[in-house]
Amino acid sequence: MHVAFLNNYLSLRGGSERVMFEEASMLRHRGHQVSFFSRRGPKDVEHEHARFYRPNVVIEELRGWAKARRAFQVVYNPAMGRAFRKFLRAVRPQMLHAHNIYGGLTTAVLDVARAEGLPVVLTVHDYKLVCPSYRALAHGQICTACQGGRFYHCVLRRCHKDSLVASLVYTAETYFTIWGRKYAPVSRFLCPSRFMRDMLLANGYAPERVLYVPNAIETDGIVPAPGQGDYILYSGRLSPEKGLLTLLRAMVGLPLPLRIAGDGPLRAELEAFADRHGLRDRVTFTGHLAGPDLARQYRDAAFVVLPAEWHENAPVAVLEAFAHGKPVVGSNLGGIPELVEDGRTGRLFPAGDAAALRECLAATWNDRAAWGDMGSAGQRRVVAEFSAERHADALLELYGQILRKTSTP
Repeated sequence: MHVAFLNNYLSLRGGSERVMFEEASMLRHRGHQVSFFSRRGPKDVEHEHARFYRPNVVIEELRGWAKARRAFQVVYNPAMGRAFRKFLRAVRPQMLHAHNIYGGLTTAVLDVARAEGLPVVLTVHDYKLVCPSYRALAHGQICTACQGGRFYHCVLRRCHKDSLVASLVYTAETYFTIWGRKYAPVSRFLCPSRFMRDMLLANGYAPERVLYVPNAIETDGIVPAPGQGDYILYSGRLSPEKGLLTLLRAMVGLPLPLRIAGDGPLRAELEAFADRHGLRDRVTFTGHLAGPDLARQYRDAAFVVLPAEWHENAPVAVLEAFAHGKPVVGSNLGGIPELVEDGRTGRLFPAGDAAALRECLAATWNDRAAWGDMGSAGQRRVVAEFSAERHADALLELYGQILRKTSTP
């Protein structure tokens, strides 16, 4: 089988790209052919079909009419559709698997897929299908105002980057795609969490098109080390919705070592907070890490903390922690409680509550016997439910079902 993956980026920017690349690796390992269609970027890790890619244009760097034209291309990009048609006719995949395409590739690629008679599945990584600003947040607070199709609230509240123009553009894009039925070519929406699946169902998506397909992690080469470790680890993007200021507030007066692995727009503010509150002797900022460097951070951690203050979908960081035999202290939002079973594979605390998080961190650190028990339970769960083999089986079975259905007269 030949599968083409579609995504706005071909660099390791975040969890969605990691999921896509791991899926591609799984399929290649099974002997299937994999291709990618994306925008062209300076950090791309796949280049085989780069001649078909169009460059990524940063709208903030444009001025005048060029900026206005790019705003229209965020809604719908015909040039991307034309490039995608050339890609399809040259590469000839049998199945299309889309990840994040809004604002970049846009639903122009779905129109081309329909015209070419190719089936599509789409993995739902965030809340774009129910929220123009895609995070279901308004100025740092969880927001459900747009659910039920009331997308105009994004403009009224200036939800996207606190900008009226940006909020207007992304709201227009959402109305255009929903009213224009631009997602009609998608045979199945794949939700990595039950929370996300239930969100789509509550917003009118047909149950037969919405499937729970959990993310997976490749555990080959990982040697679990439950019950061992020298510090608490956070791994991920440094942005406001991740709850990192709450984490640092919890660390004030708590003499425990913390490593923060990642980068993002909040880094300077976090470092300044650590300086003001005398945390530099026990809080280390490593910057962005990947591959073996990140694996070492997990291996040597006592446990992992995930203090999210938004509805995380299915954070890969939890699976990485479990694969290394590490418990997770996580907030009780979104898909996190599906993964972190309180008292069994980690501990949960009320999101945004620094005092509760401080108590949870201290209790977990002081109960070293639980590190091994909870870490081992998490590692067993990864093997049983989130293995690469299991995920590849699920994808190939789904692809096969859809291809058989589309080929039936």
